[in-house]
Amino acid sequence: MRPGPFVQLVSKSLLSTVIPPVNIQTDGSYSITNNRISRTAVILTKPNGINHSIWNTYFDHANSYESEWRSVLDGLEYSLSKKEKAVKLENDNLSVMNSLIRKEPPAGLYKDYYEYIYDLLQKFDNAAFRWIPREKNKADKLFRI
Repeated sequence: MRPGPFVQLVSKSLLSTVIPPVNIQTDGSYSITNNRISRTAVILTKPNGINHSIWNTYFDHANSYESEWRSVLDGLEYSLSKKEKAVKLENDNLSVMNSLIRKEPPAGLYKDYYEYIYDLLQKFDNAAFRWIPREKNKADKLFRI
């Protein structure tokens, strides 16, 4: 399966389409058998090819779906910490990406992630998201639990 096109979620001005975006790939992983540990990974690639990456560990996630939501949030927060205002974000969880791209809030606890992500998006000049297959997600290769 091939990734589709990026879907523009934020575009505040014509100038924002000229600024080269950073590419972000995020991923989440969860293990119920390993003390319910959850990890998120973010790879931020600047237009000049320089990569930055982070990974976080959480002990309060309910499942792998929550880890995926958190990874998207971590990617946006990390971008802002690097003073990036134009991003292209990719993730391999189809359900999370469809919810964000189609602007369809999920139910329950995940709705809080959705709302916070959309609040953070207002801090960007330009943001586009897309789903990618797992084998194309470099963040997936940063860790496995």
